[in-house]
Amino acid sequence: MLKHLFALFILIQTGTSGISQDIFCAEIDSMAQLSKSYFPFGVASGDPKENSVVIWTALFETSNAVETVQWEISADTNFTKILKSGSILPESSKGYSIKNTVTGLPSGMKLFYRFIYKKQYSPIGRTKTAAQEAQALRLAMVSCSSYEWGYYNAYRLLSREKDLDAIIHLGDYIYEYQPGKYQQKKLTRDHIPAKEIISLNDYRSRYAQYRLDPDLAELHRLYPFITIWDDHEIANDTYVEGAKNHQPEADGDWKTRKQVARQVYFEWLPVEDNPEKSIIRKFKYGNLAELFMLDGRLEGRSKQAENTSDPIVLDSSRTMLGAQQSKWLIDGVNSSTAKWKIIGNQVIFSPYNYPEQLKSYPKSMDVWDGYPVERNKIMQAWKAAGSKNIVILTGDVHVSMGFNLQSSPNDSSGSIGAEWVTPSVTSSNYDEYNNAEEVTATEKMFKENGLNPHLNFLDLSNHGYVLLTFNSKEATANWKFVETVLKKSDNITSEKTLRRTAQ
Repeated sequence: MLKHLFALFILIQTGTSGISQDIFCAEIDSMAQLSKSYFPFGVASGDPKENSVVIWTALFETSNAVETVQWEISADTNFTKILKSGSILPESSKGYSIKNTVTGLPSGMKLFYRFIYKKQYSPIGRTKTAAQEAQALRLAMVSCSSYEWGYYNAYRLLSREKDLDAIIHLGDYIYEYQPGKYQQKKLTRDHIPAKEIISLNDYRSRYAQYRLDPDLAELHRLYPFITIWDDHEIANDTYVEGAKNHQPEADGDWKTRKQVARQVYFEWLPVEDNPEKSIIRKFKYGNLAELFMLDGRLEGRSKQAENTSDPIVLDSSRTMLGAQQSKWLIDGVNSSTAKWKIIGNQVIFSPYNYPEQLKSYPKSMDVWDGYPVERNKIMQAWKAAGSKNIVILTGDVHVSMGFNLQSSPNDSSGSIGAEWVTPSVTSSNYDEYNNAEEVTATEKMFKENGLNPHLNFLDLSNHGYVLLTFNSKEATANWKFVETVLKKSDNITSEKTLRRTAQ
């Protein structure tokens, strides 16, 4: 009640015709107003290529006197060596987000950028272009960052890591649920607006809430992001024609909601604009690595099977990626001259055997095991072409895993790479519903009696992030686990490292 009264006071002070009132809900307006800045959501960069990078901010303006926003990108923090500059007129159709792909930049260079609006400067952002002659590549991967489930300690600690080339966010950047639907009951980090998000205003307000978090804002300021959406940027268990968490009678037209969610994603994430608003794209780091980013949700995904015995599981017409994207991925990997072929992917790709003891908890069919025909086609095409050194990066599942990449758990022909699964930043783990003894027992079930010999690592309990390093000889994944998400903490409690030797 007090929050709503304060928001009403702000509306009276600023006037009901202010631009911000057309973009966000009243609670976000009141929070942003407290910053006394045109740039309360900070700055961000992303999609780094050899000679370009995307820079981003979002304007908070309470008058109708909209002016041009200036931007500058420099080789130094004092902006005495400005390399590029320009101006952008904010548009209401884009929610007054400001995004520009800056081209003609030197490759492999650390750069600084800022925005100026009505003589006020934004925070100074730091970014880096992709190296044309990369000898080493240092990335980090994260996913599943529900605001309601905890504090962003993983983001804060990741912002202190040195010399990263980019942050790879594999989806579930926001969650669509209403307060309390999917929430850590020990916390009061309630979602805004106080409902499941459906409309343009709803989605913009939810992104704004997440971007007001200081730990996420700082990570965006310091490193370029390469992102893909998963399901919660739209609705839980999304597929092309619908979602588990979308009921037309209550939530309206699915195509409209999907279009709105896609639009707002491109407004708020530093993704290079394209007419199709597609997240399917690739990045090249010289001859060392090529990175393929997939859309396993909106491009070609068929509706999920009900369970493992559902006869549609083996239907050859069902896809995760769709024919066009699947061909793009197969051909891209097979024709790549890079040492490492890295794939940013939403859900678990590797096949795995499910413990009989867990039959009361049905195996998810939202992963690639629910689309085995398409996965087998991709794997066989890679094997036939002799492709190796493939590393699949995965989010979604809120656990940490390391697999040898092979056609089946007991494939004796050998693996052609690895799959590394990142833990959630905050979203619920297995141990948040089960006690420690049950968690330990479950981890053993997946690995005992030769059930999953290709599974090198499994952790069901910890939140955190993964550091990834690539050079001509090996690829390394270093899981770093945070102490807690229930309070602010600067402690890494444990780590795990897996290595993959180049073939």
